[in-house]
Amino acid sequence: MAEEFQERTEQASGRRLQKAREEGNVARSQDLVGIMPLWVVFIFLSFGGFMFATLRTYLTTALRRGFEVPLTDASFVSIFRSDSIKTLMMMLPLFASLLIASLTVGFLQTGFLLTGKPLSINLSKISPLEGMKKIFGLTNIFEGLKGMLKIIVLGIILYQLLKKDIVSLPLMPDTSVQDIIQLSFLQIKKLMLTSVVVLSIFAVIDYGYKRWKYARDMRMTRQEVRDEHKEMEGDPRVKARIRSLQREMARKRMMQEVPKADVVITNPTHFAVALKYDSAVMAAPAVVAKGANLIAEKIKEVAREHGVPVVEDKPLAQSLYKLELNREIPEVFYKALAAIFANVYKIKGRRR
Repeated sequence: MAEEFQERTEQASGRRLQKAREEGNVARSQDLVGIMPLWVVFIFLSFGGFMFATLRTYLTTALRRGFEVPLTDASFVSIFRSDSIKTLMMMLPLFASLLIASLTVGFLQTGFLLTGKPLSINLSKISPLEGMKKIFGLTNIFEGLKGMLKIIVLGIILYQLLKKDIVSLPLMPDTSVQDIIQLSFLQIKKLMLTSVVVLSIFAVIDYGYKRWKYARDMRMTRQEVRDEHKEMEGDPRVKARIRSLQREMARKRMMQEVPKADVVITNPTHFAVALKYDSAVMAAPAVVAKGANLIAEKIKEVAREHGVPVVEDKPLAQSLYKLELNREIPEVFYKALAAIFANVYKIKGRRR
């Protein structure tokens, strides 16, 4: 229960962010996605004159044809199908640009994200109580206030722009139709550019806020960080127990080699090193068991029980103890061990 009241002071770990991403929970601004179609339309409106001119010419021709060609049921369907396809083909660059722009902005915000978790059935989503919480939640209240603020700010700015140009309305009757169309087109472009810029500023601010809120919501308590560390790395107590068991098994295997050894070199009390040498398969003796303190005493005990000679040599025992198990000893030890092995073989009555 205490974990529920801990402050989330720790930054989200990579694993927590990855799990949230797999569930479709990422920082995303719908305002930023929604503003891109307006930019695309404005760009086409400003620089896509050829496309609109071609479309206008074709529509004019189509209308003229409607008066020149007698319409029947069959001809109407044929003309409508033909005109629809040609109009769609001429508008295809605009539609493709709208789609690409929206996908690009979404990708830049979240990267490649494909998950079905948000679409999975969750009974809490259809709960009336949960629905009421979402409707009157802080997020929806914030979004509503933000929408109202955008309308107010944009309305004030557009009103100021229109108020400057309203003085030219009395001159309209003396202006040609072509000039009126051109003036209206320029006015529409100006109003649209202003709207897009204002809404883009809101979208960027919204994206920054969503990133900040997402980072804050993803924060972890110190207990969650510890629990995640345990989950990833394992409980330290369990790992310590595993290491203890592994060492115990290694000691047992090592002790099984002591009866097979040829000699045990001791410190005499602190170290014990068991050596084995088989001239048929080995170029030099190898350390088959070693230990300090209690393990050293155990090695000596096992060696005496199985008749393995125990030789006291403090400097040699200390040096041999530093060697790795089951590795042949370096050449520097040959001279010191030659005398010991010769004496051992003499005692055992062995000949090499």
